[in-house]
Amino acid sequence: MKKLLIGVLALLLLLVAFAGGYFLAGGALPGTADESAPAVASAGPAAPAAAPPDAAKGEPEKAAPAAVPVRPVATVTAATARFSIELGVFRSAGNAQDFAAVLAGRGLPVEIVETMDAAGGQWHRVRAGAFADRWQAEARRPSFERTAGIGGVVVEEPLAAAQPAKAGGGE
Repeated sequence: MKKLLIGVLALLLLLVAFAGGYFLAGGALPGTADESAPAVASAGPAAPAAAPPDAAKGEPEKAAPAAVPVRPVATVTAATARFSIELGVFRSAGNAQDFAAVLAGRGLPVEIVETMDAAGGQWHRVRAGAFADRWQAEARRPSFERTAGIGGVVVEEPLAAAQPAKAGGGE
């Protein structure tokens, strides 16, 4: 009986430790608004907040969302940051626009980058943020992932003017 009591107490202690760590790390269910999360500064204009009573109706009435900027990858300007967080890749431009509109509604600074694969197929990449270096992008990635409710990957965008390769081949 003594061993059973010790086992139950140890299991309860582990449960409390894991639950506490999860909530202290800012864990939340994907797709839910987390009021304790810091606000993300957006480079573009802020999207208007949707009224919660309208969302509760059976037939959702959508206001026309602000168009998410779309640019081909070849027209990157020198003022554009080299790193961003890629949250989705789509074949359909409509699906990319819909996903980007949802992310913009959650306060993420998003844009769609059009690329071509080796077979000539067009891809629409939904990217968030603009960062000067990989460290900044990696530091912001967890908060962007929590806000988006989906995992992302830090990607490097080519600059318009070709830069000489670094000695040693590393970053």
